[in-house]
Amino acid sequence: MNDTRIMIWIGLVIFLALIAVLGYIGSKKTATIADFSIAGASLGPVVLGLAYAATFFSASTFVGYTGWAYEWGFSSLWIFLTLIAASPLGLIVIAKRARAMNISQKSLSLPDWLGDRYDSDFVRVGAALICLFNIFYIAAQFAAGAWIFNTLLGLPYDVGVVFIAVIVVAYVFGGGSYADIYTDAAQALLMVIMGVLVFVSVFWMFDGGLTAALTEISQTLEARDPNLVAVTNPDSIVFYSVPAIVGAFIIQFAFAAQPQLFNKVLALKDPKDMRRMIIVYIVAALGFLLVIFGGLYAAVTVDVDNLDTSLLQYVTVAFPPIVSAFLGLVIIAAAMSTTDGIFVVMSTIVANDIYLKVLVRRGYIKKSPAEAERSALLLSRISVIVVGVVASLIVFNPPESIGMFIWVGISGVASGTLGPLLASLFFPALATRAAASCSLVAGLVAYLAIMFTDAIKSTMAAGSVGVLIGLTVMLVVGIATRHHLTTQEG
Repeated sequence: MNDTRIMIWIGLVIFLALIAVLGYIGSKKTATIADFSIAGASLGPVVLGLAYAATFFSASTFVGYTGWAYEWGFSSLWIFLTLIAASPLGLIVIAKRARAMNISQKSLSLPDWLGDRYDSDFVRVGAALICLFNIFYIAAQFAAGAWIFNTLLGLPYDVGVVFIAVIVVAYVFGGGSYADIYTDAAQALLMVIMGVLVFVSVFWMFDGGLTAALTEISQTLEARDPNLVAVTNPDSIVFYSVPAIVGAFIIQFAFAAQPQLFNKVLALKDPKDMRRMIIVYIVAALGFLLVIFGGLYAAVTVDVDNLDTSLLQYVTVAFPPIVSAFLGLVIIAAAMSTTDGIFVVMSTIVANDIYLKVLVRRGYIKKSPAEAERSALLLSRISVIVVGVVASLIVFNPPESIGMFIWVGISGVASGTLGPLLASLFFPALATRAAASCSLVAGLVAYLAIMFTDAIKSTMAAGSVGVLIGLTVMLVVGIATRHHLTTQEG
């Protein structure tokens, strides 16, 4: 066993011990489904800002997006711009209003929030089912973690999938949202450190500093293929045209309303602290995103067979073993920090949005409030196990690109839910039940049609079209049915 593997195993043991402690603390605070889902809406802006950032930037940032930069060159830096421009804008636009409205609604998830806002079981259950698309997101994080175990520890890929699934399931099962947020905040700090380290490695891996290094990288890539230094790269499956880039900006804006992020917004104790939470998020995000430059550095320093391992291979060349070990832990942390949030969301969907808010409330299942609460908390934990098993099976054979795989889930969720969400926040006069129901269906169907017909190569661009169609249907049907809303309110 070499030095890197020894250090990774030591670090992993320490890291898992920390996660276990935080999970235990979370379990002690988790007595109700509200505690499990949004930490009882009791947390402050710093811990939530860090947790939001860690959840937002998954292992795909450190594995998938750096792989894009390695494979497709400078055009992949568009992902940096979309993430640092469109995504914070989405948070700023959506978060404050949504949290303020939830003072009276007291909803526990995005489907719950939409169902309460429109007073509609169809909207609640429809949004809940759409959010199940995020099983693909969880699966992608498992795949990223498995590649870490395979590349740095020599474990078989399928063993790595099981290993990381067991870890995440264990602490989310016990601690729910408290464990999710506490561990995410700790993981965010590790991710910032790694992003900065990878970025500054340019000063010893290349002569002449950052400017000279980028010039050298540009010249080397251009000699290999002029498309690698072009604004758009026709070989890329993401940034192959200007419309595809616009689509990426739209879907990254929409990503700020993903259910695992929306839950972090609902967990904020005081809505007046939203500005501080957003500032913490943006600062952390800048640190994370610097790692994407590592893909460009790797493109001229290492040769890899799988683009998702490019950063791992680069770090083993650019840093001593202890930093390689640290990167392994960071990517595991990044995978876990996103995965645990989605686990909480999907468990909440089953236990609260469907079981409590529909089956129990409508009398399909007869239980007293206390019995229903206990059953919901148990059901949420059982759901964690089921989701973990299904997600593991999806990626037991590794996907071609982790960075693209996650967008299957993200785009599906955004296509169906963003229209009703934005209309309720900014066009309340048009936010009718009929419009929300039609938007849910139209956005999702449009996205699925594009994906199954392969009409648009980029899953990001496909998602943006689904979002725009869903929003358009929301506004058109809202205009046509707004008199019903007025009648209902009167």
